[in-house]
Amino acid sequence: MTAFIVGIFYIAMAGAALIIEFLFNLLGLIPRQRSFQIVETSVAFNYTTVLNVVFLAIAAFLVARFLRTGGPKMLAHMD
Repeated sequence: MTAFIVGIFYIAMAGAALIIEFLFNLLGLIPRQRSFQIVETSVAFNYTTVLNVVFLAIAAFLVARFLRTGGPKMLAHMD
């Protein structure tokens, strides 16, 4: 049943994409001239890196606290 539902969803998604593409092409909404710029990114140490590390440390602290204070035992009793 899961495979059937996934198949139906995939067919619906692909069909909708094709309909939208043909409709946009028919109405002339797809630009002929595309100007884009490829920007190469690299790993950088900036404020987002610092925030990621800080929140990773907070998450590790909360997981450790959950495990130390009997969190798994509490979850086992929930129905």
